[in-house]
Amino acid sequence: MGHGLNISGVHRQNRRLILRLILQNPQISRIQLAERTHLTPASVSNITRALINEQYIQEVGTLDEIRSIGRRAIGLRIRNGHYRTVAVHMQRRQITIGLGELDGSVTQTQSLAIPDHPHPEHLAKHIGREITKLVSTLTGSHIVGIGVGTSGIVDTDTGMVNAALAYQWQNVPWAALLSQETGLPVAVDNNARGMALGEMLFGGQDASAWLVFFYVGQGIGVGAITNGQVFRGPNGIGGELGHMTINWQGEVCWCGNVGCLETYLNQAHIEALLNVTDGESLVTALQRWYQRGPYFDLIDWITTAMVAIVNMFNPRQIVLGGWLADVWSRIEHDVVHHLKRRTRFWSEPAPQIRPAVWGIDVGLRGANAVALSKWVYDVGVVSPNGSMGDQIAPPEETV
Repeated sequence: MGHGLNISGVHRQNRRLILRLILQNPQISRIQLAERTHLTPASVSNITRALINEQYIQEVGTLDEIRSIGRRAIGLRIRNGHYRTVAVHMQRRQITIGLGELDGSVTQTQSLAIPDHPHPEHLAKHIGREITKLVSTLTGSHIVGIGVGTSGIVDTDTGMVNAALAYQWQNVPWAALLSQETGLPVAVDNNARGMALGEMLFGGQDASAWLVFFYVGQGIGVGAITNGQVFRGPNGIGGELGHMTINWQGEVCWCGNVGCLETYLNQAHIEALLNVTDGESLVTALQRWYQRGPYFDLIDWITTAMVAIVNMFNPRQIVLGGWLADVWSRIEHDVVHHLKRRTRFWSEPAPQIRPAVWGIDVGLRGANAVALSKWVYDVGVVSPNGSMGDQIAPPEETV
């Protein structure tokens, strides 16, 4: 069963709603907020006054609309600079860190090369030193916390990376290790879920509360947002679409399953399939094979994945990342044609399919979203009993 809300819980929910509307609608007015939320103008004024005083939002001048004689409405937007996060995007060969802002942007980015199979404690010390140097450059900012997006199976409640093939990690208390080195609270989530959060929070007015982020690179990741809530499952493996069997006589995957989608769609296999030469892009290689041989295999595998996404999550948007986003304009027509044929009874209107708004920055913005969704925007989580998680107040760490 879910949990009811007392008065303080209702206030937090209304505050969260207004803050996120301002995030996604810069220069929205108080009267527009009242119309969108069905709260009284007095309630909206009280909440926005508190958010201004706490330096989460700011006024941005008058708007064209006039609500009373001689008085124009005043716009509101998110205020950057006072509250910040440290965003950490972990990839197989590289880790990128930067300072996150409340509007989703990430600045002062830097990349760190990492060795194969890094030792968790050693890597935490290395990243911790760089984070400490980064935040030491700030004055007058509150560091909300560190948001980490990483590959693998992640328990967000404990900050444990239960399994990460990219690093050969099992049961690593990653949040605790990084917090120990920095003195800051740490939130960790799977990269794809972080990217989905980033698209929902920072995608503007076009962002959907029913969204699936489909990332295809060295591996496959799926992050699902259902009715504005993150879908993880009780063990953090919700959305592991890459380990869906598509060939019962296929190769054994590292996960122990046979014929996993990831063994076919991972970038190394696709590059070999298309005979990608040194310096050649996948887009160019696809052009060589257009409507021939391997091209049809690729279309079939991608369509199969999207059929599963549509049938499992019924999203309004499927957002693409990784090499799939790079080649989408070349294959969109054929994939959508087959997708409509294979989901004709289940998907009306059909979901919008598009590359990520933020392109190559989507990983860092996703890591920023991991932190902000926990400590500022309070994005709910689909838990095993169907309830939403409680809000955690931002810490008072100041640098």
